[in-house]
Parts: sequence; C-alpha cells; structure tokens
Amino acid sequence: MQKRIARSFVRREDFASSGETAVRPYELELSLFFVIVLSGIYIAYDVLTTPKGGHPFGHSLGIVGTLLMVMTETLYSLRKRTSWLNWAGPVRYWLSLHIVTGIVGPFMVLMHTGLQFRGLAGVSFILTLIVVGSGFMGRYLYTALPRTISGVTTSRQALEREIGTISQFITQFEAQKSERVQKIVAELSERQSGRNPFLTILGRSYYQWRYQRRLKRELKQIDQLAAEQKQQLSQMLIRRRDLQRQIDMLEAARRVMRIWHILHIPFGLTLFFSVALHVFATLYFRAGLFK
Repeated sequence: MQKRIARSFVRREDFASSGETAVRPYELELSLFFVIVLSGIYIAYDVLTTPKGGHPFGHSLGIVGTLLMVMTETLYSLRKRTSWLNWAGPVRYWLSLHIVTGIVGPFMVLMHTGLQFRGLAGVSFILTLIVVGSGFMGRYLYTALPRTISGVTTSRQALEREIGTISQFITQFEAQKSERVQKIVAELSERQSGRNPFLTILGRSYYQWRYQRRLKRELKQIDQLAAEQKQQLSQMLIRRRDLQRQIDMLEAARRVMRIWHILHIPFGLTLFFSVALHVFATLYFRAGLFK
C-alpha cells in the first residue's frame, strides 16, 4: 500500500515540476543582455563624442526608446483586453515582451538624455524610475501566482482538490503507525494563519526553507520509520505545505496587485503625458533630427 501511494504521489510531483519548468520566462535575462549591449554602445558613443539629447545618435536613441515605451504601454493591454489578437500567441508571451520593452525602452531614453536631467527631462526620468520599479514589483507578483502546466493561473478549487488527495495519502500512510508518529505528523500539519499579504509574498522562499528545515529535524527523531518511509512522508508533507502556501500566495498576490494597479497605471499615464509634451516640443522647435 505504501509503495502504491508513493508511486502515485511521485507522478503528481513530477507533473507539477515539469509544469514549472515548461513555462519559465527568460525576459529578465534577455533584457539584461540588451542593457549590456547598449551600455557598450553608450561607452563608445561617449568616447567618440559628447553625449547629449540633441546629437543625431542620441536623438535616434530617444526615438527608438520612446517607440519601445509606447509598445510597452499598448501592445500587452490590447492583447489582454481584446480577442482579435488571439492568433498571436498566449498572453504570457506578450507579458514577456511587455517586460523587455519596458526595461530596454526606458534605458535607451536614459542614454538619449546624456545623463542630463534638467526641466521636463528630469521629471520624466523620475517618473520612469517609478514606473520601471513598480513594473519589477508587478512581475514578481505575477510569478507569485501558482500556475498550471500551460502557464494559466490555477484556481483555489484545483489546489484544494490536490491537497485533499495528498491528505488522504498521508492518512493512509500513518494509519498503522505509532501515536508518536501521528503526533509529529499533526504538529507538522499545523499552519500559521492571518499573515500579512506582503510578508506572504516576499517571504515565500524563507517560509518554505524554514518548514523543510523543521521537517528534517522532526523526522530524525522518529526511530520507528525506515529511511524510505521517512522520505515518502517528507515528500508528501512538503508537497501539501507547498500547495497550501500556493493558496495563500493566490489570495495575497491578488490583494496586493489591486493596490499595485492603483500606483502603476496612473504613474505610467503621467509618464507618457510628459513624454508626449517632450516630443511635441522637439517637433515644434525643430530640435535634433528635426532641424
């Protein structure tokens, strides 16, 4: 019976792990690559001439960076809120594009300024820092949401169903065990409730590490179980706690994201209003490439 339980559980564990690997995004690595390349270009630009916004190369950087920022603000929103772009791939790929352009575009605009932040350019730069910083926070919140193998956010009901299945496995496992084993399993099944949602999200890795450390320490005290049985019990308890943590993350991330949207979107719109004023002034006074 124990071996059958272990085999069933391992299949579920492998399935969940493969799902996490299959949908792992690489937008931050790709963004870092572009930033490094652009940094090298900027160093060469600084060696050859004095960087400034009105220089033809600096102006070209500003134009391309602004276009990328416009893409950041529009394409992902269109894909998420409309159905006529369904043919263009899953929403998560568009989110990855949103993150790449949202990092590379502002960086190119920063290069365009020649690190001079007077007047409207200074205000736009501060707004850019706020929007990009909140974007990183949003990306972290997005990755905190538990997902299925296809990358779609899973539901609380699906998580609770799997918790129920694993709980049945644990009950069958400990049915013929001593009271000491049952007591330790009961203690390891206890969970802290009412934790602050920000702590739930930011401390997810720490809480998982702390539980696994406690689990390892408690199982060492059980002499009645063989090493294979301890491993089976450890895997099931860790998986159940991970699913319970995902439910907490699902609720906490959604609550925090409601607050995040209140900050991110207005600052983003304000940023683009200031950029639009800058572009209008450049065209009106025929500066840079428009002389």
